Amino acid sequence: MNLKKKLGMAIAGTALGASLVVGGTTALFTDTATNEGNTFTAGTVDIVDVTEGAVFSASQFVDNLAPGDSETATLTIRNEGSLDAWVEVYDATTSGDLFEGDYPVELTFDDSAVLVPAGGETTVEVSYHFPIEAGNEYQGATGNVDFQIRAVQSRNNSVDHDGGGTYDGPANWN
Repeated sequence: MNLKKKLGMAIAGTALGASLVVGGTTALFTDTATNEGNTFTAGTVDIVDVTEGAVFSASQFVDNLAPGDSETATLTIRNEGSLDAWVEVYDATTSGDLFEGDYPVELTFDDSAVLVPAGGETTVEVSYHFPIEAGNEYQGATGNVDFQIRAVQSRNNSVDHDGGGTYDGPANWN
């Protein structure tokens, strides 16, 4: 066999081998699949004061306070969201002459964060005291109080500052 024939056969053999390799790899069975319907929905934190009006609206003394009067009432808060939440009464905004001067009406309430499950409720006791030392400057005086309540999701949100399992409140109040 001459060199031209050998070279021609070598090229033809290489081409045939290459076509078999290419043809062989494209002849494998393949398939794909789609996993559909993956929906993500964010949860909610939704607190509602369900006290049914002002905490002290049915108070024995609220419309006729006298020095020395004290009373405790219950504020009820419901978590209508879909996530468990830390809930707290964090402030009371006061206005009016009864909350000013040397012997103003004093308010107290528990400002600790309480874990309230989704759909659950908690109660917070709030109290007032009109000091017995209050003088005539308070006669006929009025005042208003608004309690501020806040909530934050509990999942992925806690602080254990001392490492001993003591809860110090949510890591993030917004």
